[in-house]
Amino acid sequence: MQLSLILGLVAVIFLVATVLVVLEDRRAARRAAERRRARLASLGEVDPLAAQRLLDR
Repeated sequence: MQLSLILGLVAVIFLVATVLVVLEDRRAARRAAERRRARLASLGEVDPLAAQRLLDR
């Protein structure tokens, strides 16, 4: 009984940690994309991948 309770708790902690890492990775990717767009805009450049993204939709 106690072993299954401990294993369940460990599994829940592992699941929560995995979700947090995935969410943080997505947030970091969004921030990097925003910085890239801002850098390109400050140089007067357009995003070379923008046309491809429009076609993918």
